[in-house]
Amino acid sequence: MSDPAMIVAVLSFLAVGGLAWALRQLAQQLAAERQRADELRQQLKLVRQSISGLTAGAVGMDRRMARLESSARSLSERQETYELQQADEQPYGHAIRLVQQGASSLRLVQELDLSESEAELIVRLHGQRDTA
Repeated sequence: MSDPAMIVAVLSFLAVGGLAWALRQLAQQLAAERQRADELRQQLKLVRQSISGLTAGAVGMDRRMARLESSARSLSERQETYELQQADEQPYGHAIRLVQQGASSLRLVQELDLSESEAELIVRLHGQRDTA
């Protein structure tokens, strides 16, 4: 073989070797990237599952909050009704107790702002009766 042919053969061999090495490096990088893509898919799947769970939990929490708010409104309305009833009954209940302790209708009018007719009626109904 002549000298230039040998040089061409050696250069061709080196070029083929270099290309083989570069191809092997690219194959390794491709395998690593595929593995990374698989890992990212798994992570994405876990994130989606977490989001799905959180969404379901939020919907359930929203329903519970709506029930609690409804219950709170109902209790507030009941309490307001009860307080109004107590406010309506309170002067008369207090007046009856005072009369049972011997208070006069004048005292009821002065202390509880009852009308004279209301005070007299309470005294007649709940006052101490003379047994003499």
